[in-house]
Amino acid sequence: MATIKDVARAAGVGVGTASRALSGNGSVSEEAKAKIEEAAKELGFVPNQLARNFKKQSTACVAIIVPTVCHPFFSAMVLCCEEELYRRGYRLIVVNSQNDQTKETRMLEMIRQQRVDGIILITHYEHGEIDPALPIVSIDRHVGAGFPYVTSNNYEMSRKAVEELYARGAKNVGGVFGATAVESETGQRFCAYSEVVREHGEKERLLVKNFRHGEEMQVLEEYFARYPETDGLFTGSDMLASAAYHTAVRRGVRVPDRLQIIGFDGVLDAWEPYPKFATVRQDVPAMAKCAVELLLARIRREEVPARTEVPAFLQEGDTLRRR
Repeated sequence: MATIKDVARAAGVGVGTASRALSGNGSVSEEAKAKIEEAAKELGFVPNQLARNFKKQSTACVAIIVPTVCHPFFSAMVLCCEEELYRRGYRLIVVNSQNDQTKETRMLEMIRQQRVDGIILITHYEHGEIDPALPIVSIDRHVGAGFPYVTSNNYEMSRKAVEELYARGAKNVGGVFGATAVESETGQRFCAYSEVVREHGEKERLLVKNFRHGEEMQVLEEYFARYPETDGLFTGSDMLASAAYHTAVRRGVRVPDRLQIIGFDGVLDAWEPYPKFATVRQDVPAMAKCAVELLLARIRREEVPARTEVPAFLQEGDTLRRR
């Protein structure tokens, strides 16, 4: 295998010049650069990325920890983060925590062991005291003092969703949401629901439950057993909205005539094209880009904002009546 010395010898330059030309670090004349690149091509020279990373004390690798990739929001976030990181010369390791807090803790140790440069974290759990100097960025979650996070305008858009159900004739508006052990911006979704319902002088039909992803159908069976009179439903995720739709259909409840539904995330189009769900659509590509930029800035030890908000919007669909 050709070495950098072989390339330098063939191009008639010093090893340092050859190294600068091939790495792009430092100034080299266009003539010398052309000779060096031609020599590298003829010799089949392949740069030793591992050695480069060792010198820079970098792995050029980032991890993302998600509860599961078998969920449209998390899989979309992973995809968008990977694309953003690839454009910046980084690789991405994907970790499915499978709702295992111990597994997440072990993965967080990867930073201390310098196996990855940083971590993008989406968790349902508290992790005690984490060194605030570590390069960690979260999506929605408040994982500790000093860790920046990216989120949407959850409260504002949740209020808008619930008001939309009332505006379209719903009288008995309900809400179904997932709970997390860690403080999360997603909690603003059910807070907004409760406030709007109280402002309308109506009864809350609310279920906030800690459940595993994949158990949405059981959650909605439990909800409708408690509140069968519901004629408008706002859910904390599109997966819950989908479960609500299929549970209602199985019970002989017509959507949207008898039951209107609005979800949250805006990620079901590729997973479930029909019906087209009314939902609060988050801008996942923009959120991923922000998370990556914040993380790389943290890796460079730069100051970053604690909270970055990416606007979402209300998307109409087949699960709402026409005005």
